[in-house]
Amino acid sequence: MIRRPLTVSVLLIILTACGEKTTPPVATGPATALAPNPAPTTSVPSAPTPVAPPPSATKKTYWTAEMLHTEIKYHNANYQGNGEFSIEEGEPIALNLRGAQITNLTFLKRLRPLALDLSGTPIQDIRPLQGMKLIELYLEDSPVTDLSPLRGMPLEKLYLSRTPVADLSALEGMPLTELNAVDTRVTDITPLGRSPLQMLWLTGAPIESIAGLKGVPLVSLTLHRTRVKDLSPLSGSRLQRLHIAETPVTDLSPLQGIPLTRLVFTPATITTGLDIAKSLPVQEIGTQFDENGRDLLSPEAFWAQLGK
Repeated sequence: MIRRPLTVSVLLIILTACGEKTTPPVATGPATALAPNPAPTTSVPSAPTPVAPPPSATKKTYWTAEMLHTEIKYHNANYQGNGEFSIEEGEPIALNLRGAQITNLTFLKRLRPLALDLSGTPIQDIRPLQGMKLIELYLEDSPVTDLSPLRGMPLEKLYLSRTPVADLSALEGMPLTELNAVDTRVTDITPLGRSPLQMLWLTGAPIESIAGLKGVPLVSLTLHRTRVKDLSPLSGSRLQRLHIAETPVTDLSPLQGIPLTRLVFTPATITTGLDIAKSLPVQEIGTQFDENGRDLLSPEAFWAQLGK
């Protein structure tokens, strides 16, 4: 599986003290001179009480790449400045910190990015993300376990590959369209049932049931090396790509009528439904499709090779 990296631009500008509030001096009334002799009996009008001007509005911080590096370094002593950022009109909209030595996310409290990549970092505590409006978040190859700070976030893409995450309950009701949970500890995908998921990768996760996906508008589903046996929750779906190789699936009949264009499965384990598989409108079919191998063939070549 290949994921397109975040698009970022690095601007190196000298750090300035932006965002500091400047309060104008308060005006004072004119001084009253003391007469050397007693003043006349006529009264002298007092000077009007000065009115302080309203406090100046807090200035917006116009971030530069150099300022961001400095801010991150302040909270993460081992940060080597290898982050990349996409900044529009002084506002960081995407932060790519993949592989950086980040253990403290406090610096994010002053930022409002839409996309954040923390893949390959040693980050464990993501509580500073709580309340943020992230649309894309990448935590692959990190030690994060607790996703509860993400609850209520408008995430559309979340990548958790090779993390120790086991509980997806915080994702319930999210507008997720892509979720990558490859080689995680996830066993229950019920919280995903209300999301508009189109692409879901579960390779290597100890999942046994996909009942929670009934009615989810999936386009691509990867169950490679899971414990899923029953495909009936997929009946009637508009799924286009399905990967069920190295699973205990024995019956392909629930796939009847599904407009699959790609099917990856293990023929040796199938006892029912091979005829259904042959009737599918697939364009590619094979027994493996991952980063380590690809043997997809045309249906004609595949079934001829299989002797069916």
